[in-house]
Amino acid sequence: MRQLSQQEQATLLAGNYGTHLRVRVHRTDASTVDLASFLGADWMMGATISQSVDTPVAQATVSVRRNGPGGVISLSPLVDTSLANRGPTGLLEPLLQEGRIFRLDVQCTPGTAPTPDAWREVFIGRIDEVDAAAEELTFTGRDLSSAFQDSFIEEERNYGDATVGVAVQDVMTSIISDNVPNGFGPGFYCPVDPMWQLGRFTQQKQSVHEALNALAAQLGWEVRLRFREEHGWYLYLQSPERIGASAVWTVGPDEYGELGQVRRTLEHIRNAVEVVYWDRSDLDATGMPKKKTVTSTNPTSIATYGRRFMQVAEASASNINTEEEAQRLADVAIADLSDAALELEVEVPYCWHLEIHDVLRVLPDGVALSQVQELAIVGLDDFFAEGVARTKVKLCGRPATSRVEWMAREAVPSTAVSAALRSIQPQAKMMGPDAPTDLAPTATVNGFALAFKPAPTGPAWDSYELHVSTSPGFTPEAATLKAAASATRFEVADLQPGTTHYAVVRGRDSKGNVGPTSAQVELAPRYVEPRFITPAVNLASAPLNYDFECQASPSDPPDNWRIEEGTWGSDVVLTADAVSGSKALQFQGSDAIVVSQAFSVRPGLRYSLDVFAKGSTDATLAYALEWLDAAGAQVAVTYFYKMFINEPWQRYAYAAPAPAQARAVRARLESVLGAPGRTIQVDSVQLDLAEHVQESARSPFIFHGDWESDTSDGRGPATHYKDSSGRVHLEGRITGGTVGSDALTLYHGCYPPYMRDFAVATATGYGRVTVSPTGKVVLASGSPTWVSLNGISFRAA
Repeated sequence: MRQLSQQEQATLLAGNYGTHLRVRVHRTDASTVDLASFLGADWMMGATISQSVDTPVAQATVSVRRNGPGGVISLSPLVDTSLANRGPTGLLEPLLQEGRIFRLDVQCTPGTAPTPDAWREVFIGRIDEVDAAAEELTFTGRDLSSAFQDSFIEEERNYGDATVGVAVQDVMTSIISDNVPNGFGPGFYCPVDPMWQLGRFTQQKQSVHEALNALAAQLGWEVRLRFREEHGWYLYLQSPERIGASAVWTVGPDEYGELGQVRRTLEHIRNAVEVVYWDRSDLDATGMPKKKTVTSTNPTSIATYGRRFMQVAEASASNINTEEEAQRLADVAIADLSDAALELEVEVPYCWHLEIHDVLRVLPDGVALSQVQELAIVGLDDFFAEGVARTKVKLCGRPATSRVEWMAREAVPSTAVSAALRSIQPQAKMMGPDAPTDLAPTATVNGFALAFKPAPTGPAWDSYELHVSTSPGFTPEAATLKAAASATRFEVADLQPGTTHYAVVRGRDSKGNVGPTSAQVELAPRYVEPRFITPAVNLASAPLNYDFECQASPSDPPDNWRIEEGTWGSDVVLTADAVSGSKALQFQGSDAIVVSQAFSVRPGLRYSLDVFAKGSTDATLAYALEWLDAAGAQVAVTYFYKMFINEPWQRYAYAAPAPAQARAVRARLESVLGAPGRTIQVDSVQLDLAEHVQESARSPFIFHGDWESDTSDGRGPATHYKDSSGRVHLEGRITGGTVGSDALTLYHGCYPPYMRDFAVATATGYGRVTVSPTGKVVLASGSPTWVSLNGISFRAA
């Protein structure tokens, strides 16, 4: 209710007052013209003001005489010669022109003339229409908030904040400042903080008033022009006082006479309200918010009127995107709609101080009413004519937002003829398409192709999701989503061959509803087959990717290699310090084991391991041929060792025969760093059939007793190697032992098939050396001062 002074309240309560009306029209220079005294004449004939809870903008119509005394002066804006249409400077300036601001002022006095300082402004608006056809000229306009109806959002902008949110009243202020010129329209005011923070959203193109009203409606609030005492007219963001509102004024039969309407109806009763919303905090497999529902009911109303269901379906871009916000909206709807509110209509002497949502106490007349009724004002129609002022007041239930607006928000109203049945059936779809059928998978290299058919019945599909897992019976989720598209065929090419995968498909409709999953199908991605290899490509080197150049994922080892012990990225990494290509393996941190992909071998044949490596002093690399059986289990391991002395890249190539049980072989690289800070680099690791491969020299031997290499006079250490024909050659001199004792043992794979005798040079002449089938070398005769091994050669077993 508008604020009343003690004098005004006493006058209105006494009832014997007269109402004076003043209409002022603004000129372009901001001066005003009083139509009751313009050019020395009273032009006023009457006026009406209409406002209701269903229309957020009030409207006023003013009736004036078109022509003055003698017809000399005309208020018709189309009569250019009329003095009324000339401005203060004499230029043509029609007074009653569209867009001009006009004001209606009233003053209620106890039978006395109005005083200059007691006028009360009850309406301010802009002229929308002027009709000068009849002697009684009328002009009509909406209140000043129509400026927001006439201002259009021409550019989409983002408002709110996804992290901390922005208060809805601050967002509204930003929308106004971005789209309404300064001074065009009233100020914005929010007397009570609604405590609603908006996440980031895109404001679509529409009128500013529609945008503000839409945000308010999501709260169950409204925006309405109201007079703010000592400040003027403001557009309020406000909530009806739904609970605990008390009557602000009382009228009885002496004031209202006969009641214009006394009615109850089922039409707008909704006592079970479901709100459908998209939960931004719970995303589905595609990263979209899940569609959820909340419900609010009034059990008392249901017991009285039966269950009357309503569904409010928020769009996916709505700011109602949390359970708390959706529940608040549902509760507000129940508060506004769950009662069969009494509707009254009374006509009383003019009450300028009453506002929409005020509670009016109506005393019974003993005819239509037997009890006092306290009802909310939902409509006010003020009439001024021939010195009489009356107000028609429409009342309904307790304070609430527009029931018509609520019905408009219901999810697709029905077309039932009966108003009592209209809008009862919910239409927001919650079920997605039926599960697709006839899934037909086809294995491809590293993946599969999956074709299917849409379900012949059920809701129409818009897109499908493909979910893949290595676990049968899995539940589709974000981690299993492989693809989503508007198609009935999917192709996937990034799966691990040799691993069984399982797939399901489910559909979505255009509203984002997800349907049930299809039957599960089993998939077996294929390896690359020889028939798929481009002709003339050389694949003789094994394993593939022996130089570590191909790495599908930085979080995994190079393709065709895997970590058996240790951690990729810390114990083993790729380095640009390479001997072949641009990448090499580097062992660091803790000791680790890296193995290659296995490939098939023939038992009994010799296979070589060819490696380039370098490392820190005292770091040791164990590189081996790891023999596997047909099931992939280890049969044996043939090790070769290299302890580094901080030397540059060197090539190390050794061979060994495949055991009888071996069906496959793979390279095995093991680091023994021994101390922090040491590293080993390995590159170009090749495995091959070794019938024609000459191995690198092996040094030192495995010496026994006091025997050792004789490196005097610049000689190198004693070594032995196996050539490409499979013959073993010994080189260098040894010293320090005794005749008849074991001097040394050859490395495995370099043993003769039987005992062999060799004539050798010694310090005192020729001597004899024997080599046993177990690889032991013995000086049988000659001088142990020094013994030359040069010339000892035999075919290895």
